[in-house]
Amino acid sequence: MAILLTENDVDKLLSFKEAIEAVENVFRMMGEGTAINVPRRRVITREGVLHVLQGAVPGLGVAGLKTYLSSRRGTRFVVLLFDLSTGELGAIIEADRLGQIRTGAASAVATKFMKPTASVLGIVGSGVQARAQFDALRESLKLDKVIIYSRTKEHATEFAKYVEKNGIDARVADSYEETCRVDVLVTATNSKEPFIDGKWLPNDIHINAIGSNWGDRAELMPSAVMRAKLIAVDDVDQAKNEAGDIIMAGTDAWRRVVPFSSIVIGTVKPSGGVTLFKSLGIAVEDLAVAKVIYEKARRMGTYPEFLGHHKFMA
Repeated sequence: MAILLTENDVDKLLSFKEAIEAVENVFRMMGEGTAINVPRRRVITREGVLHVLQGAVPGLGVAGLKTYLSSRRGTRFVVLLFDLSTGELGAIIEADRLGQIRTGAASAVATKFMKPTASVLGIVGSGVQARAQFDALRESLKLDKVIIYSRTKEHATEFAKYVEKNGIDARVADSYEETCRVDVLVTATNSKEPFIDGKWLPNDIHINAIGSNWGDRAELMPSAVMRAKLIAVDDVDQAKNEAGDIIMAGTDAWRRVVPFSSIVIGTVKPSGGVTLFKSLGIAVEDLAVAKVIYEKARRMGTYPEFLGHHKFMA
């Protein structure tokens, strides 16, 4: 029978280092053809939106899906992880924290391959996703400084204190432009309108744009997207529907787009200039990380099997 793992379980079982290794591995599998991703589908109603991401990773022996419902009362996430060889459901995993960690891990892997020498990080945003980005990137980079901008300065100040507790210098910026004077820029907001202007970007900056996965929303102005010499996305087909930053930049931007898996396996090599990783969040990332969580839970042997619907809904 399947085991049920809660948000607290995920937080205890999954480290950023493990997630980074799992995400890099699954992108390599995508490049080699042993991981299959299906773009997100959405059911939109007046009451809320149901999102479903699905895929299979034969290289890990798993298939499954992540689904979540967004409503006025919030969003709830869950991953269903199946064993490909037996067809058995292995785990039901609450997946809000899982998603935060895997999104940070994806940025860490992208930066490892596209800007590995970075030491100064800029982050626009101060919420849980922004913190997860910092936690992941400090695993893959030797950071000297983090510059933070948030429209709520108190939130940015609290985030800066968190960064400094981890032994890294932090500064609160007064503008978006100031946050761009870095080696790596992360945009982690829920903004509907783009706010990063291309004229602010240094000639060798790398950007991880993670905030939007809707085609009509963006964080980067077209001028910023068009500064990028190379644009990597986690899934090209999904990006054509969801990557608002690129969609708004127009046809010419798509000529610079490659699947990030092609960079991981070495068929595309970054060669300097401005680079961009447009992160959307894809199913195989969730499945790879869920497999790590599931295997650790099984090894520890302290997580009970899922005994009934009432327990899950409690």
